Formats: sequence, structure tokens, C-alpha cells
Amino acid sequence: MEEEEEVILTHAEHKAQGNELYKSKDYRGAIAHYTLAIEAAKSELEDADADEFVATETTSLLASYYGNRAAALTMILKYRDAIEDCDAALAVDPSFTKAYVRKAKLQMTLGDLDGAKKSFSLGMVRDPNDSAMLKQKEEVDTIKKRFGIASDMLEKVRSGKSSSFVRRDSTQALRQIEIVIAACPEMNEAGLIKVEALINLQRSEEAYALSTKLLRKGMSQNSTLLLLRARCLFNMGNLDDSLKHLRQILAGDPDNKPAFKLLKELRSLSKKKEEADTAYKSRNFEGARDCYSEALELCPADATAYKAKLYFNRGSANAALRNHEEVVKDCSSAIELDDEYVKAYMRRAASYLVQGGEAECQSAIRDYEKASKLAKTEEQERDINKKIRSAQVQLKRAKRKDFYKILGVSLDATDAEIKKAYRKLALKWHPDRHSNSTEEEKTKAEATFRDVNLAYEVLSDPVKKQRYDEGVEEQDLDNPHAQPGGMHSHGGGMGGMGGIDPDLLFQMFMQQQQGGMGGGSGEVACPVVSTLARL
Repeated sequence: MEEEEEVILTHAEHKAQGNELYKSKDYRGAIAHYTLAIEAAKSELEDADADEFVATETTSLLASYYGNRAAALTMILKYRDAIEDCDAALAVDPSFTKAYVRKAKLQMTLGDLDGAKKSFSLGMVRDPNDSAMLKQKEEVDTIKKRFGIASDMLEKVRSGKSSSFVRRDSTQALRQIEIVIAACPEMNEAGLIKVEALINLQRSEEAYALSTKLLRKGMSQNSTLLLLRARCLFNMGNLDDSLKHLRQILAGDPDNKPAFKLLKELRSLSKKKEEADTAYKSRNFEGARDCYSEALELCPADATAYKAKLYFNRGSANAALRNHEEVVKDCSSAIELDDEYVKAYMRRAASYLVQGGEAECQSAIRDYEKASKLAKTEEQERDINKKIRSAQVQLKRAKRKDFYKILGVSLDATDAEIKKAYRKLALKWHPDRHSNSTEEEKTKAEATFRDVNLAYEVLSDPVKKQRYDEGVEEQDLDNPHAQPGGMHSHGGGMGGMGGIDPDLLFQMFMQQQQGGMGGGSGEVACPVVSTLARL
């Protein structure tokens, strides 16, 4: 059996096949044929018998083959290899202007603006009337200026010269560098500037994602990038990983001042937060609050997520201290920094409810509704919706007679605080103290005295207090079948002090007044006075 003869293609035929594969987007196959075309052409040139005309034609073709392979290499993102082919083409044929243009564009892609400008200039030496090449050269100058503007804006921010205009200058830097990146997508220096601008604009998650892409481009040992990633991580609330990045930088570059400075700051902050956490866990809430305040002072302004956590933690300490106005302020600060902070909405809502006014109840409902929209699980959403219903009940109560407000105590008041408030108010509004007042003042004192006693009767009785807190109407508190909102199956109502109607209470008190306060067989003992004596 005869062996088939091997078909040897000419360089022109390899080039033709390479073009077909290029059109079908098989760039690697095209590169293989362009390489064979180059080798065949070079062999032909090395043939000592080749005449001058053939050599000239083949030289021109060889330059074009390098150009073809450079185009295919560009399509698979091998930009530096493509530049080498452009250089090879120009070494073979210095008049090949397409190679200058292709090389300049590749240099632009990589961010080598000076190199791109030089390549365009060399191309224009060969063809000074090429208006398209002149326009592209001018675009290089424009991109270079934009890069300079972005760099200058961030340098102003770093130096503190634009401390009042950080957002403005960083926004300007971001706008300029995004135009640069559109023209130079592989320019790592532009990527670093964008990361820094995003951090300054408190867009740390975007900055972190971009920094990860830069790492994958071979910048894993770039100390500037690692420092920016450390800032991103800290701003997102991940202090431990931020410290790891800083230690990695200093391990390779012990004299890196920015990394050392940030490491020192974050260590101080970490230590203060640990002190605060320890104090909180040991129920030293005042100490925890003070330490969280100190930690907030140490925390960099752009660390929004971490700062939000510190505000929330201080709010938790204030909640334990029952400083609910401060809780609202702290949680509001946390929400301003992170408007999806569910725990902060929940904490603030709880403190609004403790304050108990109509406006506060409405604010609490809004916070719970926002938290419900942000809930990540059905269970969490059900729990929040239950709190919304309770807050709505409290809002209805706030529009009616509020026993907590009458006694001037918060919803989380202890039994001792309720008793103390009652004693003080009962003595203040005791009708005997207003016997010489005007009729209008006497009427006010009697009404207030009655409300104070009614409030105390309910809030000092655990069962009635619980039912009142659940939203049962005050006239139904003695009815075990009554439901929140006034729903009940049959009668039975609250009668006032120990079952005594409030009006009867005052009739008894007025009879006592008419008989004198000094005692005697005809006196009626005032239940209120007896109650006060037992406090």
C-alpha cells in the first residue's frame, strides 16, 4: 500500500486558512496557521536562490502575517504577545503603518500612554497625512490629561487639602478615571484610582469587587492594592481580615508608612471595642457606653459599616440603661450610615414604643414596617409583623388615656418606679392640698387625683397591667373574656380602686373632707391614704 504524500501548504495558503478560522472566531486555530505562514515565509527568505523581487514581496507578506497573528492574539487578550508581533512586523518592514497603529492601540489598552503616543508619532512619520492617526494621537493626550486630573483630585483628598470636599473631589476623580478605563481597560493604575475613589465615596463593596479583579490580573503583591483592600474590608465591618492584609503588606515592606499608620489606628480601635464588648457582657452598661463612644471617636469617617455597628452597640448599652432618647439618636445615626440595618430599625422602634407617645408609636410602626421589608427569612418577617400589631395596639391606646403617661413613667418602668411615681403624684394632687384653691383648680386636682389612682391600680396589678399592655380596654380589664380592641363575650368591668368605682371613691373622700381629717367615729377611711401608708 502506497503512502499518501504529505500536502505542504504555501505561506499564502496558511494565511488564507488562518483568515477563514479568524472569521469563524477560532482565534487559536487562526494563530496556528498564521504561525505556519510566518515560518514558511521566513524559510523562503532564507533561501539563497530567492531573487530580489520575490524577497521584497515575501518580506511585505511576512510583515502582514505578523499583523494577522497580532490581531488574533488581541482577540484572546494576549496583548503583550500581540505587541511583540507588531514589533516583529516593523522590524521586517518599517513602512508597515498598520503595525504602528495596532501597536499604539494595544499600548492604549494596557495603559502605556507614552508608548502609544510614540507609536502613533512614528506611524505619522511614515504617513503624515493620515488624519485618523492624528486624531487617535490627540485622544491619547486627552486620556493622559484625564488620568492626571483623577490622580490630582485623589492626592488632594489624601493630603487633607480638600477635607471639606472629599465627596466632590472623589466624584470628579471617579468620572475622569472611568473615561480613562473605557479607553484603557487593562490599565491597572487606573483601576487602583477607581478603587480609591469608590472607597472615598463610601461604595466599599464595589471597590472590593474591583480590587479582587485586579488581584486576578497579577497584582496580588501590590502593596497599594492590598492597602486599599484593607480599607474596603474595614469599611464593610470586617476588622480582622483588614488587619491580616495590613500585616501582609508590612511583612513584605516594613517601611510602608500608610499601612503602619492604619494598622496602629485599627489596633487601637479594636482594643477599645473589645473593652466595650467586655463591659457590656459583664453588665457594666455605663462603661460599655463610654467605651463605644471612645471607639466612635477613633473610627475613621469613611468606615460606614463598622461605624454603624458601633452606634448600634452604644444604642444597645443605652437601652440597657433605659436612656431611650439616646437609643433613638444612636440607632438613627446607624441607619443613616446603613439604611438596611434591620437590627437598628428594631432597636429604635422598641425605644419609640417605650417613650409611648402617639407620634413615637407611629414612628415605631414605620420602623417595624421597614424592617419587615428587609427581613431575610419568613420567621423573621412573622416576628416583626407580630410586633407591628402590638405597636398598632399601643398607638390606639396612646390616643386614649395612657396610664404610663399619667404616672410619668416609661413602658419599661419597674414596680418600684411605678410605686414611687404614684406616691409623688398622689401627694401632689391630693384634694386636701387644694382646699384653698379656686373651683377650677379644685376640679383639675380631683380629676388628676382620680386618674393617678386609676393608673396605679392597673399598673401595680401584674394581671391587669399585662392585659392593659395587650390592648384590652380599661373598662374591660376585670373581664377575663375581654379581648384587645374592646372585643369580649360578656360583661364585667373594672370598678376603680380594688373594684370601687372612681366616682364612689371621690364621694367617700369628700365625705371625709366634710367630717374633718382628724378622725372620729363618723369618718370614712380614704382608700388612697391607706394605700399611701403602705408604700
